Amino acid sequence: MPTLVTDSARSSIRLYVLLMMIPWAGSLYAAQTVRAAWFPDSPNLRHYAWDEQPCPGCATLVPHPAWRRMAALAGLSQVQFRVAADESGGDAYSVAPDVVVLSPAALKLTRCQLAFLVGHEIVHIARRHFDEDAIALSVFSGKPANWTRQGSEAMELIDGDFGLALRVSHLWQQQEQEADWMGALLAAQACGCSLESGAVAYFRRDAGSGGGIAAAHAPSSERMQQLLPFTESAQRLAAQASP
Repeated sequence: MPTLVTDSARSSIRLYVLLMMIPWAGSLYAAQTVRAAWFPDSPNLRHYAWDEQPCPGCATLVPHPAWRRMAALAGLSQVQFRVAADESGGDAYSVAPDVVVLSPAALKLTRCQLAFLVGHEIVHIARRHFDEDAIALSVFSGKPANWTRQGSEAMELIDGDFGLALRVSHLWQQQEQEADWMGALLAAQACGCSLESGAVAYFRRDAGSGGGIAAAHAPSSERMQQLLPFTESAQRLAAQASP
């Protein structure tokens, strides 16, 4: 004979099941990384092994929630943040495979200038520019395929070799331009920052910096000009940003 289940019992069972599902659903949501529709897929490059480079005097930095949003929009589930002891490494730089380092001076920038700076470095990680550099240096050095699995070993090829630096400088410049426009759009979508308040304001601080033979960064004035085609896109993304 079947067991009779009352309406009250059914309601209790449904409530119990829902309560049991909430932690599971929450953890599933937290684990999901929702890449922005406009952000390109991760490039299909060889994955090198990267040991975290030493960062003398660096300390762990608790990221602003907006920085986590930018990482998620770039398709990254993991980015570590550090604060440097001084400004010797510049305002910011990224360390393979997933570390963003900010200087004390960078942390004093306006909200949108800092958002652009963080977004720029996140793009380097998401677009796997470290692996791209390791491949390019190996190829231009005439190394056989798969000669090393260690990214740091491949990067050492450039030590003292100015000719090799010249050969890959166009790639570095392309990477920096890519990080500029994608970083600016990440700052727009995650933080509501326009190009004017973020990237352009940051470059105007020192409009004459950058450039030179084999330099990765173009002069700041040129970098501002290269961002102009993305003004309207940044405006649309900033208008949709969460407050």
